[in-house]
Amino acid sequence: MLRTAHPALRYGGIALAVAAVLALAIAFFPWNVLRGPIAAHYSDRLQRKVHIDGDLDVRLGLPTRIVVNDVSIANVAWSDVQPMARAQALVLTFSLPSLFRLTPDRVDLVEPHVILERNARGDANWHFGGGGGSNGAPLLGVLAVERGRLRYRDATLPGDVTLAVQSTAPGVRGESSLQFEGDGTLRGGPLKLAGTAGGFSALRHADDPYPVRLDLDSASTAIHFDGTVVPAAPQDLQGALQMRGNDLSKLYPIVPSPLPWTPPYVLGGRLQHEKGAWRFTQIAGTVGSSDLTGDFTVDTSGPRSETRANLSSRKLDYKDLGGFVGLPPGEPGKRAKTPEQRREASARAASDRVLPDKPFDLDKLRAHDVDLRFAGKSVRWGRFPLDDLALHMTLADGVMRFDPLDFGIADGRVSTRLVMELAKSPPHARADVDVRRVELKRLFPQLASPRGSAGRFGGRAHLTAAGDDVAQLLGSLDGQAALAMRGGEMSTLSLLLTNLDLARVTALLMRGGDEKAELHCAVAAMHAEKGVLVPDRLVIDSDAELIHGTGSIDFARERYDIRLKADSKKPSLIALRGPILIGGTFKQPVVRPELGQPLARVGAAIGLGLIAPPLALLPLIDLGDAPDANCAALYRDAKIGATGKANKPPTQSAKAAPRKPNVDAKSRADAEHVARSSANER
Repeated sequence: MLRTAHPALRYGGIALAVAAVLALAIAFFPWNVLRGPIAAHYSDRLQRKVHIDGDLDVRLGLPTRIVVNDVSIANVAWSDVQPMARAQALVLTFSLPSLFRLTPDRVDLVEPHVILERNARGDANWHFGGGGGSNGAPLLGVLAVERGRLRYRDATLPGDVTLAVQSTAPGVRGESSLQFEGDGTLRGGPLKLAGTAGGFSALRHADDPYPVRLDLDSASTAIHFDGTVVPAAPQDLQGALQMRGNDLSKLYPIVPSPLPWTPPYVLGGRLQHEKGAWRFTQIAGTVGSSDLTGDFTVDTSGPRSETRANLSSRKLDYKDLGGFVGLPPGEPGKRAKTPEQRREASARAASDRVLPDKPFDLDKLRAHDVDLRFAGKSVRWGRFPLDDLALHMTLADGVMRFDPLDFGIADGRVSTRLVMELAKSPPHARADVDVRRVELKRLFPQLASPRGSAGRFGGRAHLTAAGDDVAQLLGSLDGQAALAMRGGEMSTLSLLLTNLDLARVTALLMRGGDEKAELHCAVAAMHAEKGVLVPDRLVIDSDAELIHGTGSIDFARERYDIRLKADSKKPSLIALRGPILIGGTFKQPVVRPELGQPLARVGAAIGLGLIAPPLALLPLIDLGDAPDANCAALYRDAKIGATGKANKPPTQSAKAAPRKPNVDAKSRADAEHVARSSANER
């Protein structure tokens, strides 16, 4: 009948017969025999051993579903956890077109357990070998997770986090999202992580941004990120970032830059990471009591990590910068927030020393390059008024430079050039400091007269040092420094107390106040050797007193040993004329009169009073015959040249001499030149 039938019917019948045979063959095919070949195929593509230990179930229809039970992918050889991934079931759903492409439209993972990890050398286990897909991974369509678990371990941090992962039901647009939540440890401290991400359907295009929103909370840091990540390059991300924590240094090595200790901070901005460069821009927030704005970039694409930053602050508290010199930063009662800062604060409280002795983290500093620019409009330095701070710090190949480090203080200006050679052991430092036109009254109001100024001073210093911390650097200080001031007015009461002029002090107090004393000049020329600062010349000359200072400041032992001797220019009936001693330690300084000479005068007065009472006041009388200082010579001797070398120690010409009503032209020129170079504006 087939031979006599119409050809179309004949061929149609043959096709139906073949289809029926194929359907019966597929329906009764022992699909489990394909588990081995399929596992071998993907083992070759991934360069990892793939196992299918459960049944392979094929359910024909529109759509067609393939269920693979108990499937796993081996981990890398260096990991101590096997396998890398295991799922209770892998459900692949095909439409007719996708069946011909052998690419499922949907993949459902039932109870998948996955571990992603990076070892101490930075090797990652998610990099697969072979070809096909991204790094050999199979191409998939929509991926949904049911009761999943993801573990991430990173020995470079170190960190270990386990997340529960669940796909949400599709929304009105047919899109689902991924929710995750979990905890673990980061750098030895507890960590909590939660957030949402785009559905796995968004991963079809691995080079397109993938939306991620997460909240991270650790023992010292809280981070909120809302942005995107590129699946084909997970390190490429961008979005809004909000951070708060107790110490910015705790972000290392997550942020691969040698950040100092800081007080608690709250910062926000835009984060972008691409081609090995972290860019944190549009920064706005606070660090301690200081506000902070600007941009911050860390580039790790080269052989050395490089940090570039351009930051500014309208209101800066110097205590927030304590971490730069090894001090717990912030206000004393609030500054120790991290365990390391608390330990350092406790150790400092128990110690009788004040100079920071926390060693520089030389490994970090030698391994990074830095280019930092910072501008501070108003700077709080205790009670001293600082403004217009301008800092440019560079760190390249182990050499740190501050050029410049300038700031305004008391209507004057201080400019510093500092170089630290960190590659040397111990690190070596050299500094040049220039002080211009600083008003003494704004620094020390108690020295000023009631209605006058205390004059302006300037100076220069050239210093060198070597050490592993600030205390060692100052304890090895060598160099020269000089300060000079002319003009202005000072408190007569303060000057008289220096000479213990009891009669004139009593007279002032009885008149109900203080008086002004004209200041002729004040000069301090000093040298430092092995951490001991010695004044070669310390003179304060006014129309009331001529004060000379001697002694030393020992930075290595942190001790003062200064002696101030005043000679009166006006007669007094009762003046003990005892020198004032400044002694004690940096932590507990002591200011007191030297008792030897005053007691001797009082004893002599008592003795004479017993013999001849009218003569009792003779030992206490001060004739007030102190000469005026030769200010022009003092200026000349105190000058430090452009090379940083001080002039020779003061000569006889700098000794006190009677003030002449008119100095010669050369002396006047010398005085004007030195005064302009050390005390006036640039």
